[in-house]
Amino acid sequence: MAPFNFRQHLADVMNWHFSPDTGSPFWLEMRSQLSFDPVKDIRSFADLFLFPDVSRLLRDVAIEDLQPKGLAKTPFAGVFESGGTTGKPKRVVAYEAWLTQLVNWRLEGVDKSPVDRPKNTLAIIPGGPPHIVGAINLRRARLLGGQYFTVDMDPRWVKKLIQAGDMAAVKAYSDHLVDQAEQIITTQSLAYLIATPPLLEAIAGRRPLAEYLNQTLEMITWGGTQMDADTLDYLQTSIFPNVTITASYGSTMILSDTKARKDQKHNGSPIFDSYAPYVLLEVVDPETGTPVSYYERGRVVMNHLSKFALFPNILERDTAVRLPALGDSPSVAVSNVKPVVEVEGQTVIEGVY
Repeated sequence: MAPFNFRQHLADVMNWHFSPDTGSPFWLEMRSQLSFDPVKDIRSFADLFLFPDVSRLLRDVAIEDLQPKGLAKTPFAGVFESGGTTGKPKRVVAYEAWLTQLVNWRLEGVDKSPVDRPKNTLAIIPGGPPHIVGAINLRRARLLGGQYFTVDMDPRWVKKLIQAGDMAAVKAYSDHLVDQAEQIITTQSLAYLIATPPLLEAIAGRRPLAEYLNQTLEMITWGGTQMDADTLDYLQTSIFPNVTITASYGSTMILSDTKARKDQKHNGSPIFDSYAPYVLLEVVDPETGTPVSYYERGRVVMNHLSKFALFPNILERDTAVRLPALGDSPSVAVSNVKPVVEVEGQTVIEGVY
């Protein structure tokens, strides 16, 4: 098999998004505002830094302007929003073909053969629109051979409570979410649990519930907020020793999540690989914008490069340790992800998600 030609991939993506026949109104209008010609000048991963970070524009853009003309007849998955961690939510569009492609990549190497009992998923996360994580995990659950259960969660409300300093209400809301989950756990056949670190810790505080899950689950996947290595070790060794624990890290802005590298960690934390060549990560010095050295911490930059969307050079609200990617990916891997304190003058509040 011939080696993948990333230069050609970039050329195809730029030609698609900046052609009047296939591009979106957003990028066709943006082209005249750029100080370079994306079709001629974007030839390498490093060239993506020429693009401005357009993510703040996604708070107000008409959603029709984000839809590539070349996908007019392609089935639409929906309109999705960011969690509002750094201010007004940002909006993106996603297509069914992209979500199918992404989930198939996520489940590469996972046994999906038929089984005697249902292998259902419980996701204690925002369960659907406007949050893309719900749409991704719904499709993941079905490919794993089961149904998708979720809870009624509003992460933005929790962030408002934290901002107001009402920690008693935050605790009550967390308990409310676990109460909903417990009603599903005790009545349904579950093999997979998806939850955020704060909610996993809340479950751990209900020892009979945690012990039941430890005997019935096959896998727990956590994400949405940070988890330090000590907490992860505690959950794995003391609370869920019989369950495989893995993680994902992603962003609405790149329509994707990453997956944790199997059986490898960096100082006790998962190593996250992106879906290259469509989703690429970099870690930069926030002052200079240049990549930091491997094994150093910097600000995470994400890129989405497919016919379904173009979001290059998106500066995320997280810092991470920069690590080598697998294979010949032009991207990097990241580990030990942590939120920054402030973005665009807004305090970053993680909450339960």
